[in-house]
Amino acid sequence: MSPRRCAFIDIGTNAILCLIVELRETGRFRVLEDLAEIPRLGEGVDRTKRVGAAGERRSVKVLESYLSQCRNLGVEEIIAGGTSALRDAQNSGEVLARLQARLGFEIRVLSGEEEAAYSFLSVQRGLSLAGRELLVIDVGGGSTEFIRGNDSGMAEALSVDLGAVRLTERLLRSDPVKPEEYEGMVAPIDRELAPLRDRWRNSGSSLTLVGIAGTFTTLAAVEKKLTRYSHSEVHGSRLTLAEVRRQARLFLDKTIAERKKIPGLEPKRADVILAGACLIERIMTLFHAREVIVSDQGVRYGLLYEQLDRLT
Repeated sequence: MSPRRCAFIDIGTNAILCLIVELRETGRFRVLEDLAEIPRLGEGVDRTKRVGAAGERRSVKVLESYLSQCRNLGVEEIIAGGTSALRDAQNSGEVLARLQARLGFEIRVLSGEEEAAYSFLSVQRGLSLAGRELLVIDVGGGSTEFIRGNDSGMAEALSVDLGAVRLTERLLRSDPVKPEEYEGMVAPIDRELAPLRDRWRNSGSSLTLVGIAGTFTTLAAVEKKLTRYSHSEVHGSRLTLAEVRRQARLFLDKTIAERKKIPGLEPKRADVILAGACLIERIMTLFHAREVIVSDQGVRYGLLYEQLDRLT
Protein backbone atom coordinates (compact mmCIF):
# COMPACT_ATOMS: atom_id res chain seq x y z
CA MET A 1 0.00 0.00 0.00
CA SER A 2 1.40 3.39 -0.98
CA PRO A 3 1.08 6.14 1.66
CA ARG A 4 -2.53 7.29 1.90
CA ARG A 5 -3.82 10.50 3.42
CA CYS A 6 -6.92 10.46 5.62
CA ALA A 7 -8.68 12.89 7.95
CA PHE A 8 -10.48 12.01 11.19
CA ILE A 9 -12.96 14.58 12.51
CA ASP A 10 -14.55 14.71 15.97
CA ILE A 11 -17.64 16.95 16.02
CA GLY A 12 -18.29 17.69 19.68
CA THR A 13 -20.67 19.88 21.64
CA ASN A 14 -18.01 22.54 22.20
CA ALA A 15 -15.02 21.78 19.95
CA ILE A 16 -14.52 20.32 16.49
CA LEU A 17 -11.19 18.56 15.98
CA CYS A 18 -9.56 17.39 12.76
CA LEU A 19 -6.58 15.03 12.57
CA ILE A 20 -4.97 14.72 9.12
CA VAL A 21 -2.49 11.88 8.74
CA GLU A 22 -0.51 9.95 6.19
CA LEU A 23 -1.01 6.22 6.67
CA ARG A 24 1.93 3.92 5.88
CA GLU A 25 1.80 0.29 4.79
CA THR A 26 3.74 -0.66 7.94
CA GLY A 27 0.73 0.33 10.06
CA ARG A 28 2.47 3.53 11.11
CA PHE A 29 1.22 7.05 10.49
CA ARG A 30 2.57 10.56 10.21
CA VAL A 31 0.54 13.49 11.54
CA LEU A 32 0.26 16.28 8.98
CA GLU A 33 -2.18 18.51 10.88
CA ASP A 34 -4.00 18.31 14.21
CA LEU A 35 -6.54 21.11 14.15
CA ALA A 36 -8.90 22.38 16.84
CA GLU A 37 -11.61 25.05 16.82
CA ILE A 38 -14.43 25.88 19.25
CA PRO A 39 -17.62 26.76 17.33
CA ARG A 40 -19.90 25.41 20.10
CA LEU A 41 -22.32 23.47 17.95
CA GLY A 42 -24.23 22.42 21.08
CA GLU A 43 -24.90 25.90 22.44
CA GLY A 44 -28.37 25.84 23.98
CA VAL A 45 -29.05 22.17 23.15
CA ASP A 46 -29.49 21.23 26.81
CA ARG A 47 -32.30 23.79 27.16
CA THR A 48 -33.98 23.69 23.74
CA LYS A 49 -33.14 20.11 22.64
CA ARG A 50 -32.26 21.58 19.25
CA VAL A 51 -29.05 22.63 17.48
CA GLY A 52 -29.43 26.38 16.96
CA ALA A 53 -28.85 28.21 13.69
CA ALA A 54 -25.87 30.17 15.07
CA GLY A 55 -24.07 27.07 16.36
CA GLU A 56 -24.69 25.31 13.05
CA ARG A 57 -23.36 28.30 11.05
CA ARG A 58 -20.19 28.50 13.14
CA SER A 59 -19.66 24.75 12.81
CA VAL A 60 -20.16 24.78 9.03
CA LYS A 61 -17.53 27.52 8.76
CA VAL A 62 -15.03 25.44 10.76
CA LEU A 63 -15.79 22.24 8.84
CA GLU A 64 -15.44 24.04 5.50
CA SER A 65 -12.02 25.33 6.56
CA TYR A 66 -11.01 21.78 7.51
CA LEU A 67 -12.28 20.51 4.16
CA SER A 68 -10.13 23.11 2.40
CA GLN A 69 -7.09 21.91 4.37
CA CYS A 70 -7.90 18.33 3.45
CA ARG A 71 -8.04 19.20 -0.25
CA ASN A 72 -4.77 21.11 -0.05
CA LEU A 73 -3.07 18.10 1.54
CA GLY A 74 -4.50 15.55 -0.88
CA VAL A 75 -6.72 13.74 1.64
CA GLU A 76 -8.46 10.76 0.01
CA GLU A 77 -10.88 9.82 2.79
CA ILE A 78 -12.62 11.72 5.60
CA ILE A 79 -14.04 9.80 8.58
CA ALA A 80 -16.21 11.94 10.86
CA GLY A 81 -18.08 11.25 14.09
CA GLY A 82 -20.52 13.42 16.01
CA THR A 83 -21.03 13.16 19.77
CA SER A 84 -23.27 14.51 22.53
CA ALA A 85 -24.95 17.51 20.85
CA LEU A 86 -25.84 15.51 17.75
CA ARG A 87 -27.04 12.61 19.93
CA ASP A 88 -29.29 14.83 22.04
CA ALA A 89 -30.75 17.31 19.54
CA GLN A 90 -34.24 16.58 18.24
CA ASN A 91 -33.31 18.21 14.91
CA SER A 92 -30.09 16.19 14.59
CA GLY A 93 -31.30 14.46 11.41
CA GLU A 94 -32.01 17.77 9.66
CA VAL A 95 -28.68 19.27 10.76
CA LEU A 96 -26.75 16.21 9.60
CA ALA A 97 -28.50 16.24 6.23
CA ARG A 98 -27.56 19.90 5.69
CA LEU A 99 -23.97 19.39 6.83
CA GLN A 100 -23.46 16.32 4.66
CA ALA A 101 -25.03 17.95 1.59
CA ARG A 102 -22.81 21.00 1.99
CA LEU A 103 -19.57 19.23 2.89
CA GLY A 104 -19.84 16.07 0.82
CA PHE A 105 -18.78 13.55 3.47
CA GLU A 106 -20.72 11.34 5.84
CA ILE A 107 -20.98 12.14 9.55
CA ARG A 108 -21.78 9.23 11.83
CA VAL A 109 -23.45 10.04 15.15
CA LEU A 110 -21.65 7.99 17.79
CA SER A 111 -23.54 6.45 20.71
CA GLY A 112 -22.14 7.14 24.17
CA GLU A 113 -20.74 3.60 24.20
CA GLU A 114 -19.06 4.03 20.80
CA GLU A 115 -17.57 7.35 21.87
CA ALA A 116 -16.22 5.66 25.01
CA ALA A 117 -14.69 2.82 22.99
CA TYR A 118 -12.86 5.22 20.68
CA SER A 119 -11.61 7.22 23.65
CA PHE A 120 -10.29 4.08 25.33
CA LEU A 121 -8.60 2.91 22.14
CA SER A 122 -6.82 6.26 21.82
CA VAL A 123 -5.41 5.91 25.35
CA GLN A 124 -4.51 2.24 24.95
CA ARG A 125 -2.48 2.98 21.81
CA GLY A 126 -1.34 6.50 22.56
CA LEU A 127 0.21 6.15 26.04
CA SER A 128 2.57 3.58 27.56
CA LEU A 129 0.36 2.25 30.36
CA ALA A 130 0.74 -1.51 29.98
CA GLY A 131 -0.12 -3.62 33.00
CA ARG A 132 -2.40 -1.05 34.62
CA GLU A 133 -6.10 -1.03 35.34
CA LEU A 134 -7.28 2.16 33.65
CA LEU A 135 -10.20 4.48 34.14
CA VAL A 136 -10.35 6.77 31.11
CA ILE A 137 -12.40 9.94 31.59
CA ASP A 138 -13.52 11.94 28.55
CA VAL A 139 -14.99 15.25 29.69
CA GLY A 140 -16.87 16.88 26.82
CA GLY A 141 -19.18 19.82 26.46
CA GLY A 142 -22.39 17.84 26.86
CA SER A 143 -21.42 14.47 28.30
CA THR A 144 -18.63 12.65 30.10
CA GLU A 145 -17.59 9.10 29.27
CA PHE A 146 -16.03 6.78 31.85
CA ILE A 147 -14.25 3.72 30.51
CA ARG A 148 -12.59 1.03 32.60
CA GLY A 149 -10.21 -1.45 31.01
CA ASN A 150 -6.68 -2.81 30.76
CA ASP A 151 -4.33 -4.48 28.28
CA SER A 152 -7.12 -6.88 27.31
CA GLY A 153 -9.31 -3.99 26.19
CA MET A 154 -12.34 -2.12 27.41
CA ALA A 155 -14.24 -3.85 30.21
CA GLU A 156 -17.03 -1.38 30.97
CA ALA A 157 -18.17 2.02 29.78
CA LEU A 158 -20.69 4.54 31.04
CA SER A 159 -21.78 7.87 29.59
CA VAL A 160 -23.34 10.53 31.83
CA ASP A 161 -25.01 13.78 30.80
CA LEU A 162 -22.47 16.00 32.53
CA GLY A 163 -20.25 18.34 30.55
CA ALA A 164 -18.63 21.76 30.77
CA VAL A 165 -21.14 23.48 28.45
CA ARG A 166 -24.20 21.71 29.88
CA LEU A 167 -23.27 22.54 33.49
CA THR A 168 -22.45 26.15 32.66
CA GLU A 169 -25.74 26.72 30.83
CA ARG A 170 -27.75 25.08 33.60
CA LEU A 171 -26.11 26.42 36.72
CA LEU A 172 -23.69 29.34 36.21
CA ARG A 173 -25.49 32.57 35.35
CA SER A 174 -23.37 35.29 37.00
CA ASP A 175 -20.14 36.90 35.85
CA PRO A 176 -18.08 36.57 37.92
CA VAL A 177 -19.70 33.37 39.17
CA LYS A 178 -21.11 33.68 42.66
CA PRO A 179 -19.59 31.24 45.20
CA GLU A 180 -23.06 29.88 45.98
CA GLU A 181 -23.60 29.08 42.28
CA TYR A 182 -20.34 27.19 42.21
CA GLU A 183 -21.22 25.32 45.40
CA GLY A 184 -24.61 24.59 43.85
CA MET A 185 -22.91 22.57 41.11
CA VAL A 186 -21.34 20.10 43.51
CA ALA A 187 -24.50 18.30 44.67
CA PRO A 188 -25.95 17.58 41.18
CA ILE A 189 -22.53 16.43 39.93
CA ASP A 190 -22.07 14.13 42.91
CA ARG A 191 -25.59 12.78 42.46
CA GLU A 192 -24.88 11.85 38.82
CA LEU A 193 -21.53 10.32 39.74
CA ALA A 194 -22.85 8.25 42.66
CA PRO A 195 -23.47 5.09 40.58
CA LEU A 196 -19.82 5.16 39.47
CA ARG A 197 -18.68 5.27 43.07
CA ASP A 198 -20.74 2.24 43.93
CA ARG A 199 -19.60 0.39 40.81
CA TRP A 200 -15.88 1.09 40.51
CA ARG A 201 -14.38 2.79 43.53
CA ASN A 202 -14.02 -0.50 45.39
CA SER A 203 -13.35 -2.62 42.32
CA GLY A 204 -10.49 -4.43 44.07
CA SER A 205 -7.75 -2.94 41.93
CA SER A 206 -6.02 0.37 41.94
CA LEU A 207 -7.28 2.44 39.04
CA THR A 208 -4.98 4.72 37.04
CA LEU A 209 -7.03 7.73 35.93
CA VAL A 210 -6.45 9.12 32.43
CA GLY A 211 -8.17 12.32 31.36
CA ILE A 212 -8.77 13.19 27.72
CA ALA A 213 -10.37 16.02 25.75
CA GLY A 214 -10.20 19.78 25.97
CA THR A 215 -10.94 20.45 29.65
CA PHE A 216 -8.10 18.24 30.85
CA THR A 217 -5.66 19.52 28.22
CA THR A 218 -6.61 23.12 29.03
CA LEU A 219 -5.91 22.64 32.75
CA ALA A 220 -2.54 21.10 31.85
CA ALA A 221 -1.75 24.03 29.53
CA VAL A 222 -2.73 26.56 32.22
CA GLU A 223 -0.51 24.82 34.78
CA LYS A 224 2.40 25.02 32.33
CA LYS A 225 1.53 28.62 31.36
CA LEU A 226 1.67 27.73 27.67
CA THR A 227 1.20 30.88 25.59
CA ARG A 228 1.21 28.58 22.55
CA TYR A 229 -0.35 25.13 22.90
CA SER A 230 2.15 22.26 22.74
CA HIS A 231 0.98 18.69 22.08
CA SER A 232 4.28 17.27 23.30
CA GLU A 233 4.19 19.15 26.62
CA VAL A 234 0.59 18.26 27.41
CA HIS A 235 0.30 14.64 26.21
CA GLY A 236 1.34 12.27 28.99
CA SER A 237 1.65 15.03 31.60
CA ARG A 238 0.18 14.70 35.08
CA LEU A 239 -2.40 16.90 36.75
CA THR A 240 -2.75 16.78 40.53
CA LEU A 241 -5.96 17.23 42.50
CA ALA A 242 -4.33 20.15 44.32
CA GLU A 243 -3.65 21.87 40.97
CA VAL A 244 -7.23 21.30 39.76
CA ARG A 245 -8.52 22.88 42.98
CA ARG A 246 -6.10 25.80 42.61
CA GLN A 247 -7.32 26.48 39.10
CA ALA A 248 -10.99 26.21 40.07
CA ARG A 249 -10.38 28.92 42.70
CA LEU A 250 -8.50 31.00 40.11
CA PHE A 251 -11.38 30.82 37.59
CA LEU A 252 -13.99 31.47 40.28
CA ASP A 253 -12.25 34.70 41.31
CA LYS A 254 -12.23 36.11 37.77
CA THR A 255 -14.73 37.42 35.25
CA ILE A 256 -14.89 35.70 31.85
CA ALA A 257 -12.98 38.64 30.34
CA GLU A 258 -10.25 38.25 32.97
CA ARG A 259 -10.04 34.49 32.43
CA LYS A 260 -9.36 35.07 28.72
CA LYS A 261 -6.02 36.60 29.67
CA ILE A 262 -4.80 33.53 31.59
CA PRO A 263 -1.85 31.92 29.75
CA GLY A 264 -2.77 28.46 28.47
CA LEU A 265 -6.53 29.11 28.47
CA GLU A 266 -8.08 29.22 25.00
CA PRO A 267 -10.31 32.33 25.17
CA LYS A 268 -13.33 30.47 23.71
CA ARG A 269 -13.20 28.09 26.68
CA ALA A 270 -13.14 30.89 29.25
CA ASP A 271 -16.86 30.80 30.03
CA VAL A 272 -17.08 27.00 30.52
CA ILE A 273 -13.70 26.17 32.09
CA LEU A 274 -14.89 26.70 35.68
CA ALA A 275 -17.65 24.10 35.33
CA GLY A 276 -15.18 21.74 33.66
CA ALA A 277 -12.65 22.17 36.47
CA CYS A 278 -15.36 21.58 39.09
CA LEU A 279 -16.45 18.38 37.33
CA ILE A 280 -12.88 17.06 37.20
CA GLU A 281 -12.34 17.97 40.87
CA ARG A 282 -15.44 16.01 41.88
CA ILE A 283 -14.42 12.99 39.78
CA MET A 284 -10.92 12.91 41.26
CA THR A 285 -12.32 13.33 44.77
CA LEU A 286 -14.80 10.50 44.19
CA PHE A 287 -12.03 8.09 43.20
CA HIS A 288 -9.56 9.33 45.84
CA ALA A 289 -7.17 10.16 42.99
CA ARG A 290 -4.27 12.46 43.77
CA GLU A 291 -3.39 12.82 40.11
CA VAL A 292 -4.60 12.08 36.60
CA ILE A 293 -2.55 11.41 33.46
CA VAL A 294 -3.53 13.74 30.60
CA SER A 295 -3.98 12.46 27.05
CA ASP A 296 -3.92 14.90 24.17
CA GLN A 297 -5.65 12.42 21.88
CA GLY A 298 -9.27 11.20 21.99
CA VAL A 299 -12.04 10.15 19.61
CA ARG A 300 -10.26 11.33 16.45
CA TYR A 301 -7.27 9.11 17.32
CA GLY A 302 -9.60 6.22 18.14
CA LEU A 303 -11.08 6.55 14.65
CA LEU A 304 -7.53 6.57 13.26
CA TYR A 305 -6.45 3.44 15.15
CA GLU A 306 -9.60 1.61 14.01
CA GLN A 307 -8.75 2.48 10.42
CA LEU A 308 -5.15 1.29 10.84
CA ASP A 309 -6.42 -2.03 12.21
CA ARG A 310 -8.57 -2.45 9.10
CA LEU A 311 -5.62 -1.79 6.81
CA THR A 312 -3.10 -4.10 8.48
